[in-house]
Amino acid sequence: MTSYDILWRIHAVLMSISFAALSSGIVISRFYFKKKWRYKIHKKLGITAGITGVTGLLLAFTIVQISSGAHLTSPHTILGAVTGLLLILTPLAGLQIRKTKKKKQMKLSHRTMGYITLILVTLTIISGLLFTGILRLPSRESASVVSEVVSEETVVSNGQTDQQAVSSSNFSKNQVQVGDMLFSWRIENDYLEGELKSPGKGWVAIGFNPENLMQGADFVIGYVEDGNVYIRDDYGSWYTSHDSDISMNGSEDI
Repeated sequence: MTSYDILWRIHAVLMSISFAALSSGIVISRFYFKKKWRYKIHKKLGITAGITGVTGLLLAFTIVQISSGAHLTSPHTILGAVTGLLLILTPLAGLQIRKTKKKKQMKLSHRTMGYITLILVTLTIISGLLFTGILRLPSRESASVVSEVVSEETVVSNGQTDQQAVSSSNFSKNQVQVGDMLFSWRIENDYLEGELKSPGKGWVAIGFNPENLMQGADFVIGYVEDGNVYIRDDYGSWYTSHDSDISMNGSEDI
């Protein structure tokens, strides 16, 4: 497990704590409003939800910034940004209830924001589970055929292909194109010979037989540095990362 994977797990734990604290705070406020201790516990849970949630989102922002810098590119990241804003505003609104003269209006605003925030946190977590492949929606089987690594960013592209005869000796008859990437292949004496073209100037790679996104896939990664060509045999160690076979006590089989 890489440090990158560990940071994403910490992000998931922080968001889970935020969800638990937020939902508990709402339950206490809704069903224990006559208890004297309700306000103190509700306040602490609200602040905990805000701190852990915002910390988790800032951690995710930092990881993405370091790895690719591509923010707000999926429903999960957009939901996360909106959720983070409400996780800050909702506790602040609650703290203003005793300070303002318009207590009823502020209570209503705080309560409404709390419900909306809980819904958004729930949707953010679900979209994150879908994004990582931990949770799957029913769909037709598709072949995850091409993955491209540009600089230090890993980009996975999924596509569906018609069944093709791979016994042909002509590359042009066996091709898969995803975006600007083109993979051509043929079978020669029980060996797979392939050609992968990409306009990128960094890494280029292809993964075979993934279990979940990148996890479980066999990767062939290539790049050019100082005029020299380098090729590496990798294995998908997690949903969004991979390591060399050698580092995982395997062997280089390319």
